Amino acid sequence: MSGPPHTLTTPEGLELSFTTATASERMVALVIDLCILALSILVGILVLAPMLGSWVVWVLPFLLRVFYFAWSEARSNGRTFGKRRMHLRVIRADGGPLSTEVVLARNFSREVELFLPLTLMATPEAFHGSHAGPLALLASIWVVLLLLFPLTNRQRLRIGDLLAGTRVVVEPSAALLRDLAAEQRSERSQQAEPEPQFLDAQLAVYGIKELEVLEDVLRKARAPGGAETLAAVAASIRKRIGWTATGPAPSDYTFLRAFYAAQRRHLEHRLLLGQRREHKLS
Repeated sequence: MSGPPHTLTTPEGLELSFTTATASERMVALVIDLCILALSILVGILVLAPMLGSWVVWVLPFLLRVFYFAWSEARSNGRTFGKRRMHLRVIRADGGPLSTEVVLARNFSREVELFLPLTLMATPEAFHGSHAGPLALLASIWVVLLLLFPLTNRQRLRIGDLLAGTRVVVEPSAALLRDLAAEQRSERSQQAEPEPQFLDAQLAVYGIKELEVLEDVLRKARAPGGAETLAAVAASIRKRIGWTATGPAPSDYTFLRAFYAAQRRHLEHRLLLGQRREHKLS
């Protein structure tokens, strides 16, 4: 059973639709990550405790459980190892970039949501020996309530998602969009303008997400305001990749259509080689 859809508008004005991850998908991803985390903590303690002392037993688990999730999501575009295995990813609900601040906010809250109550359940006597029983019971209720919290809302959000303004969604397929240039083959055959040529370095500037935006721009070329949008996008791409015409300058539509087709071929070739670029180079 799939989750509800989530639609957002990117800074470029493009509407993207995602499928929200279900509670079971998120739980399986979390279990995978916790297994990796537990193994890392165990190895770290066995290696470092004899050299640095017993304080490692307390400090290392905290550092690893906080920064494993934050580092993974910041480095892998919203994906931990568990999320990657379940084809999930974290995105901003407003379509903005997944900044370091957002990643830290959603993952620091997990300490209060999950790890602190689990620690109280496991070792209540370490915090308040005379009240170990009631403390463990309180922590158990705490864990159950927080684990059930995603079931109380349609988007399956945990508290960290609410604080950080994030969503966990099913990652779209890696397949590129259908070839827009092929759909316009008849139009291309009627064009008298020379086809612009691009270098690999110029095509490598942009990624799959920008290809999707460019497809949308080309599809809306004949809509009201489409010509102005074409001109602005064409000028931006020419400047960004450093492209200049060697002969008669093609129209904005011809330039963008040719760039779309060339970039698509370039990205498909990179995918065949196992290389995938989501976004443009910074």
